[in-house]
Amino acid sequence: MAALGALIERARSYDDIANEVRSFISRIVGPSLELMGTSIELLKLEGLIETVNDNDKGDASLLQLSPAGLQELKEYLRSNLKSGGSELNKLVIALKLRFIDILDDDERRDQLLAIRDMYHNEKRRLEDLKNQTAWLTGFLLESIELDLFLVNKKIEWCDQRIRIQT
Repeated sequence: MAALGALIERARSYDDIANEVRSFISRIVGPSLELMGTSIELLKLEGLIETVNDNDKGDASLLQLSPAGLQELKEYLRSNLKSGGSELNKLVIALKLRFIDILDDDERRDQLLAIRDMYHNEKRRLEDLKNQTAWLTGFLLESIELDLFLVNKKIEWCDQRIRIQT
């Protein structure tokens, strides 16, 4: 999704796309070989990315998002989220929010609702954990309360964005 989204604004070189994807993922979830994603060559092979000019420049050739690539990116953006606060979910949410502008108003609203629902599920999980008083020794309760504060802020943020969309 990151590689396809990197091409949404303009044609770019292979190196430029690879560097942006690597940089974005590293800043969101930290360096991670398993999250670096699909090869740009595979995206070309699948017809999601196409070469603008093929002057035997290798990595210097400009690449652009194909119409099929745009459709695939939109499908990624409309895809369901998994529950939980995994690093992969964090990355998917960041990518959805980064490229949400390519969706129409109703689709943007649907994605914001889905993200908010995921945060509500996280809030319920944290509240349940907070009710397990036998486990709340040390600093765990403070940590849960901090997580609850953050998830409540994320829900508020989603609510504000949803109101703007309507």
